[in-house]
Amino acid sequence: MTFKDTALTAARAAGEIQKRLWGTLLAVDQATRNDVKLEADRLCEKAIIEAIRRDWPDHAILTEEAGAIGGEGDCWWLIDPLDGTVNFFYGLPYFCTSIACYRRPGQRPAAFPRGLESLGEPLVGVVYAPPTDELFVAEAGKGATLNGRPIGPSSVAKLEEAMVGTGFGARPGAVRHFVQQVGRLAPRVRKVRALGSAAYDLCNVACGRLTAFYEQRLRSWDIAAAAVILREAGVILDAIETSEAEWNTLAAAPGIYEELRDLVRGR
Repeated sequence: MTFKDTALTAARAAGEIQKRLWGTLLAVDQATRNDVKLEADRLCEKAIIEAIRRDWPDHAILTEEAGAIGGEGDCWWLIDPLDGTVNFFYGLPYFCTSIACYRRPGQRPAAFPRGLESLGEPLVGVVYAPPTDELFVAEAGKGATLNGRPIGPSSVAKLEEAMVGTGFGARPGAVRHFVQQVGRLAPRVRKVRALGSAAYDLCNVACGRLTAFYEQRLRSWDIAAAAVILREAGVILDAIETSEAEWNTLAAAPGIYEELRDLVRGR
């Protein structure tokens, strides 16, 4: 059994749950102004954890719903069982499951900001989108694929021709920052899109549909699998952990990376 095999099994198990429940009357566990938590999140998480524990019982797990689950092994799994829960709740076909496995670092740096190396050595990333049956997969050093076919970033080299994804979470100040960010981006790019699933958005940068994606305060489980896929696809990824498990994340096609980086940083 390989890490990839486990990730694929777990992602498909969660995907089957999503297919079964999507469009039905959904049980809401918790609702806030900008977010919902569903029974579907917990059911997907349970299926993923069971798949990992069956194959790798000593590995640690970090997941959006349950948080940190201990393990003494040298690897850990970072999971978003249902990314795009609000889309799922409203019946929009844009959501996914995100599963990554990393070899744990010997000691994570204590000070912020931290780079992606603080997560450890990337081993595998899998993102599965049930509405389109799209499976993004990458293993370190082996390239990235979408449904078995190699993928790569957009060839766009002018910011004014770029399609840029962004979004906002449920944290205080998120909407205000989102409005400011769109105001900065919209006059300079072709279109800005806020589609509601960061992991899926990042994978759409990896396959060239989106030219870039930028969002602040993403969580580790939002970006861990996509980070493996992006790097193996040849996308430039700039992810900085500014506080515990919160990341300012820019992923861009090489042709526009520098100009977009300066723009989002207000230079």
